[in-house]
Amino acid sequence: MLSAVLLCSTALSQNSPEVARKADQGTPLRVNVLNVCTPSAEEQQELKSALARLPKAPGFSADYEISRGVSAVGDDKSAKYVRLRRDFKSDSAFATVQYSLSSDPENTIETLVFRARDVKDLLALAIEDKLSTAATKPSTVIQSDTPAARLRVERAGKTTLALARCESVDQSQYEPILTQASTALANYRRLLKLRTMLATDVSWLSSGSIPSSSKTSDTAPPSKSVGPPKEGASPR
Repeated sequence: MLSAVLLCSTALSQNSPEVARKADQGTPLRVNVLNVCTPSAEEQQELKSALARLPKAPGFSADYEISRGVSAVGDDKSAKYVRLRRDFKSDSAFATVQYSLSSDPENTIETLVFRARDVKDLLALAIEDKLSTAATKPSTVIQSDTPAARLRVERAGKTTLALARCESVDQSQYEPILTQASTALANYRRLLKLRTMLATDVSWLSSGSIPSSSKTSDTAPPSKSVGPPKEGASPR
């Protein structure tokens, strides 16, 4: 009986690498590479269409949320950020818009994210610009209309689309899309009244010092919000 058990164990041991190899071969691995520098004509049209859907004169609900804090950037750096989220009224094709301004020792990044209400063909649209922190303070960024540097469109059941400024590529044919994104970003800086809504928070962001985790509660107070919390809403 013991011999039978040993033989069985040996057989399983010998077959296990083969079984594992077959299992690995049977698991498909799909990698999607975004063509952010030179999107195709079809992708360009999709990007234009998504931008065209953004409401130019939206109505916002009364409640909003402002948050600020510190997040890790890599293993040895931290970034300070401030965020503002507003909800569109129920008749809008979009549910929320969130503005974020973050700053680390190297880069200051603005990000504007729109989330659609009906996600059948569009999940989210994000517009971003990036500046050198050494050259531009966050307080200056919020007072300016910096051109968009990147556009990203998340689609339900389809690959993500993106367009970014690439120095090594002739992107003259994509400039109308980037200009359209820059116009939307500038418009929502004003519609969200960032210069007044985030005045205190941007002053904190521009102060330069990044608090340690033990001091965060003293320098970065909890989120400020008006109105009932939204189900599934995140301050980030």
